[in-house]
Amino acid sequence: MKLFILAIVLVAVFSEKPEYGTEHCRQVLATDCSGYDDEPVCSFDGNNYVTYMNSCEFAHGICKHHGHSLHAIYDGRCNETTTPMP
Repeated sequence: MKLFILAIVLVAVFSEKPEYGTEHCRQVLATDCSGYDDEPVCSFDGNNYVTYMNSCEFAHGICKHHGHSLHAIYDGRCNETTTPMP
């Protein structure tokens, strides 16, 4: 059930540009990510590479980065040789 809810949240996040403070982002940010398995996601915000420990934390990051300015590069941790996808 937890994965189903997260899938719905992620589809909603990626289908619109959620702005910090909207009802959608308030619901995403109210989700407790501590119960999710560690499945790191390497992301790029246009300036820095950031590793989120799971897709729930990545969804939080999207709302905190004001919409689609945060992009997943690949599944796994970022490292010093990480380069953005074309």
